[in-house]
Amino acid sequence: MKKTILQIALLLFGIGLYAQDRTLLEIDNEKIDADEFIHIFNKNANHNGKVTRKDVDEYMELFVNFKLKVHEGQAQGLDTSRSFRQEIAGYRKQLAQPYLSDKSVEDELVREAYDRMCYDIDVSHILITVNNNASPEDTLKAWNKINEVYKRAVKGESFSKLADTYSQDPSVAKNHGDLGYCTVFGLVYDFETVMYNTKPGEVSAPFRTRYGYHILKVNDKRPSKGRYKVAHIMVVSPQDATAEQKQEAKATIENVYAQLKNGADFAEMADKYSADRRTAVKGGELGWINVGGRMIKEFEDAVFKLEKVGDISDIVATSYGYHIIKLLEKEPIKPFEECKADLKSKVSGNLRSYKGRDVVIANLRKEYGIKDMSKTVAPFYKKKYVTDSIFNGTWKIDSTLKLNKVVFEIKDQKFTEKDFAKYFQKFNTKQPPVDIKMLVLNGYKQFCDKCIIEYEEKHLEEKYPSFKYLMKEYHDGILLFALTNEAVWNKAIADSTGLEAYYETVKDNYKWGYRYDVKTYKCKDAKSATELSKALNANFDDETIVGKLNAKDSTTVVAGESALEEKGHSLFVDNAIRESGITETSGQTKVFNKENTVTAVKVIAPTTKQLSEIRGIVTAAYQDYLEKQWTEGLHKKYNVKIHEEMLDQIVKELSESK
Repeated sequence: MKKTILQIALLLFGIGLYAQDRTLLEIDNEKIDADEFIHIFNKNANHNGKVTRKDVDEYMELFVNFKLKVHEGQAQGLDTSRSFRQEIAGYRKQLAQPYLSDKSVEDELVREAYDRMCYDIDVSHILITVNNNASPEDTLKAWNKINEVYKRAVKGESFSKLADTYSQDPSVAKNHGDLGYCTVFGLVYDFETVMYNTKPGEVSAPFRTRYGYHILKVNDKRPSKGRYKVAHIMVVSPQDATAEQKQEAKATIENVYAQLKNGADFAEMADKYSADRRTAVKGGELGWINVGGRMIKEFEDAVFKLEKVGDISDIVATSYGYHIIKLLEKEPIKPFEECKADLKSKVSGNLRSYKGRDVVIANLRKEYGIKDMSKTVAPFYKKKYVTDSIFNGTWKIDSTLKLNKVVFEIKDQKFTEKDFAKYFQKFNTKQPPVDIKMLVLNGYKQFCDKCIIEYEEKHLEEKYPSFKYLMKEYHDGILLFALTNEAVWNKAIADSTGLEAYYETVKDNYKWGYRYDVKTYKCKDAKSATELSKALNANFDDETIVGKLNAKDSTTVVAGESALEEKGHSLFVDNAIRESGITETSGQTKVFNKENTVTAVKVIAPTTKQLSEIRGIVTAAYQDYLEKQWTEGLHKKYNVKIHEEMLDQIVKELSESK
């Protein structure tokens, strides 16, 4: 019970039933309630076990500074700018989505999609087309026709012959109703569902999709092939080719096939013979192939008959010509957890995602007591407010009509005929004629659903405290970013004078330790190495001697690696220190010669780091300084009042919630 006390308190407060004044903080006339602090504290503060007053006080200091900056941003009107309102509206749209769709339904759809993905279904179908907005008479005709075909199919008549005779799917002329192997996301969801719920060898009962009425027959069901990576060699032989051209193409592909069987390299043969030049230059590689994907049926069937990586198909004839296919890789279906994120994305971008939305709408209809008012739009089809002109995109509502009658109500909001007419304009486009009554009624249902979702989205803050605080976080976060960017971050970067002045006040905090300046020179012979060593011992930066040694031959002395570092920061420097034996207190130069490579090491006493050397570090410190100054100024600018008794109450509530 203790774990629910805080949640109950938040809920009661969110719906206006929490009677106690929960004000925690006042900044001038703005009041900030304790529940916002609790929400942010629970989300961000690091605390284990019992929450103490000290924990709350420490976080309260951060909270006050945060709210002061937000208050300043609001005082400047930054949250009223067009860019701010557009940005927060975009975030709100995204954050609202989980509240407008049933998550349990979405989770079920993701799991369902994975379970279906594990199997490939060989399916045939017959379609009798009928528009969603068809008249009841036309719908009945289509229904009677599909039922007639269904009865003949279940009695054993050839499904392919019935498809040839009755199916109105344009592809039937080529495939006789056989769609081949299909899998999840390859077909409309309603069709997919029936396909996976029908046993191999059986014919489904008639069902409807947006295309019309279907029956389907499952020819086979097999464990998913996953996906195959393949290469191919193609010899073109189009359907309109002459007999001579076809014979030539066939002879070519047979010659290629014979060479492959005798051990010829597939990639080389593809480059030499394949007409698909886009893939030929890559050894014929096509990439990954999925069941029901982008390949034509004959090609796809041949791909998934290959069993072992490296296998080569027989010659495959398609409408494009002849192919030989090689299996390069196989990838089986991955475990659910590895596929989950991708499936969730696909489900959300698929029409099946509306199932979760439909559940929410149905629940909201009950919650808000929404009544069926579809009769109120009868004048749109009975009195011909909508005419046949809508089918060529020229329909206009009669301007003499008042359109003031209410056609839909949700709580305290009413929508009139005028609102519906404005929405109905989306159907005013060139389209095949359908029954106007059904078009209006279907449009009205969509209109009502849209109004319900928009009403719910508009009132999310009132219903869900979690959403209210989430939006508050985004509002304040965007505001704070814009304000801090202007007052601190950009200022620190752009204000070079201020940065230099700040550097002068803190430069003593930034000092080098002892550093070692190390230089190496590759000498041509022992003589030049000896001369250079003596010169460098006398003068570490003696360029004169290098110039003299290179006067006749520029390769006599060649400068090598060099570095200026503290000990422990460079292996090159550390090795030079060790080999030279130089120490921090020696204050001298040490030079040593090793196989005509001269190394000079010089100790540099500690110095103050120049701004140019540490600009990034100083800029960050300057930003902290500016923010501190800014925060102190805000405390002076505004009246801040903390309700100490509410802090005590918060400690108690937080402790009880653990």
